[in-house]
Amino acid sequence: MRPIVNSAAIRRLNRARVFHALREHPHCAQRDLVGLTGLDKATTSAVVAQLVEEGLVERREVPRPRRVGRPETALAIAPSAGLLVGARLEPGTIRIVTATLAGTVIEQLQTPGSRDIATAIRSLRDGIDRAVRAGEGPERPVRGVGVGVPALMDRDGRLELAPNLGWRDSPIAALLQAEFDVPVHVDNDSKAAALAERLFGAGRGLDDFVCVAGHSGVGCGLFLGGRPYRGAEGFAGEFGHIALVPGGRTCGCGKRGCLEAYASEPAILAQAAERGRTLDDLWAAADAARAGDPVLLGLLEEVGGRLGLALSYLVNLTNPQAVILGGNLCVVAPFIRPAIDRALAEHALEPLRRSLRVAISPFGADAVPMGGVALALEGFLAAP
Repeated sequence: MRPIVNSAAIRRLNRARVFHALREHPHCAQRDLVGLTGLDKATTSAVVAQLVEEGLVERREVPRPRRVGRPETALAIAPSAGLLVGARLEPGTIRIVTATLAGTVIEQLQTPGSRDIATAIRSLRDGIDRAVRAGEGPERPVRGVGVGVPALMDRDGRLELAPNLGWRDSPIAALLQAEFDVPVHVDNDSKAAALAERLFGAGRGLDDFVCVAGHSGVGCGLFLGGRPYRGAEGFAGEFGHIALVPGGRTCGCGKRGCLEAYASEPAILAQAAERGRTLDDLWAAADAARAGDPVLLGLLEEVGGRLGLALSYLVNLTNPQAVILGGNLCVVAPFIRPAIDRALAEHALEPLRRSLRVAISPFGADAVPMGGVALALEGFLAAP
């Protein structure tokens, strides 16, 4: 049988390949795109012409140093091409980021969250409206919205369980799409953060890495073989529910001894309170550790040791090139990193950690909102 060729899908793939090459190599010449994308000259020329016609890419003349003749034509993503909006839903707060199609952040905004799903969605919508209005520069169309949720999400965008939000069995993607007149893309928060690292951050150029993001919970996004790994039902990456302490602290999932019960932000603050240190957030915990508080220094060392042990299981199972720490874990990274490194050295097999790199996300606490930006960009480029 002759194989069926989906020409429309191939055109979308070529379009995305050229766009990402321009995003990563701004102001390159069209002839450079041939080598960067692996496409032939005719295909590259056709895709560039389409992107220019759509207003997504612009041509600029740049002088050629030490050469006479006409200026060279360079290509770049147009600043007016549009906005992408990314968001992170958490019980207490919603973080929102707006960015250009090249991934440059324009606005950052925080608004109250809620465990009531209708209230949370209204707060998200109002926050996005404010963030878009606050953006400076020429008016840009919003091309898409991406939302990271700390939840088990299936492949169709249905929320199965979000223990820290108290949500269960909800068509979250459809509920969010009903609030906006642009495409909305929803995924697990850690998977979204991993996509942001792949497109814009510490995972660029890597085919195998894990991204661990910590907020109200602790999750993990896996990139294996150059592709996000989702598992049979889409639930892969529930790193926070590795059982480290049999019969230990109660986790939000209802089980005991999970990593999340020790290394999430609420768990760290609860353990600090049990030791006589009442703190508002991880920033306060980091400040106390920076000031030399022995209680916080000891606690964060314990947290780093537990994280490192759990990470050693991931390293031994998946053999990644890098482990990227993102989200609010970045706030306390200087105080947990030494213990993470010691635990990896003790428990991960030496051949697997020989070239392993442990990196801190360049996005800090905004790793998940930037994941929303990445979701929106991928959705926009995949659209017919």
